Amino acid sequence: MNVPTIDLRDPRFQTDKYALIEELRAQGPFARTVDGAVVFFNQDDVSHVLKCEDFRFAFSEINPERSPYLAKAIEHELLNMHGEPHARLSRLLKKALRDRVFEDIRSKIEDIVSELIEEMPADGEFEFCAGFADPLPARVLGPMFGIPYERVDGLSAWIQVGGRKSDALLSGVGIEEVEDANRNIHTYLRGLLAERKDNLGEDLLSELIQAEIDGDKMSEDELVYLVGELASAGVDTTRAQLPLILHALLTHPNELAKLRGDTGLSLRAVDEGMRWAPLPWALPHAATRASEYRGVSFKEGDLAFVLVPAANRDPNVVEEPNAFNITRDRAKHFAFGGGMHSCPGAQLARMEMSSALASLVERLDVIELVEAEWEVGNVGRTLKSLRLRIRKG
Repeated sequence: MNVPTIDLRDPRFQTDKYALIEELRAQGPFARTVDGAVVFFNQDDVSHVLKCEDFRFAFSEINPERSPYLAKAIEHELLNMHGEPHARLSRLLKKALRDRVFEDIRSKIEDIVSELIEEMPADGEFEFCAGFADPLPARVLGPMFGIPYERVDGLSAWIQVGGRKSDALLSGVGIEEVEDANRNIHTYLRGLLAERKDNLGEDLLSELIQAEIDGDKMSEDELVYLVGELASAGVDTTRAQLPLILHALLTHPNELAKLRGDTGLSLRAVDEGMRWAPLPWALPHAATRASEYRGVSFKEGDLAFVLVPAANRDPNVVEEPNAFNITRDRAKHFAFGGGMHSCPGAQLARMEMSSALASLVERLDVIELVEAEWEVGNVGRTLKSLRLRIRKG
């Protein structure tokens, strides 16, 4: 079988990654990196890696000696746990995530979105990333924790810096700043937990504290790491993904018109936007034991990468995979991961983004793209700036 070689840092992924992906897909069902790791393109294979116990999510090539503190934080996050410890914590999390809690947060998100739109100019240019996508998830932290927004001032900035811990452990760049941000997050959460234990409410934090199955509850450390992970997922995913979805709508005016005609399509627009322009790139997983799949023999520790943009546009599964269509039947995507390692903040992020899109098209008569500035050097193609021309109705 012909197995192509892939360089995940190839600059062509910046300029025309989907053409390159199709070239690789035409040569075989998977590729290998120059280091010999397997890279899977197709949904069946990606689903196998994400759901099978033969693989676990693993940050590759990180050096824990650069910061034992950050390495410990990564190790204790739900995303990086496996087997029974992961299953146990997932059960407790599911117990806490009640519909009533999310419905309460949903109404508060709608109020926050409305406030942010009120702060926009009535007619003129507006920078969407800094003016809307950044503050939206930051303000949602208050309802999550059951405290006024002013009490979480600064936490969002720590999350934005602290979320770079895997990159810092990999490269060593900015590691002191990243470690300091994570220490601040954990110290803040420990203080908040101590306060909340004697003053439980109906917020998500209180539900996590009370979650219990057969006498089993989360320890303080587990709560700190899990709440930090949920906050980071809810903040960072929305902050970076929402501009990508809006950009997709603005460059596909027919789809924007569909959303204007029916704001009930906002959740579909989020899911299709995450399929078409996903934030995650190549997700590394390590073999947990010796196994064989697709004729490849894996030893414990061998890496298999999941190439999210390729899997999201698998022509074997998705009809017209390169078309952006918000009215299609919901197509499976892997922008939130999958299986046991799905993003724990997915429900919150989808809620934030769908509420934002619905309100934007309802309240703004004009939304036009002026200029998009992409983050240089990021193969995942995040937007550094999204300048719009807007006019309120």
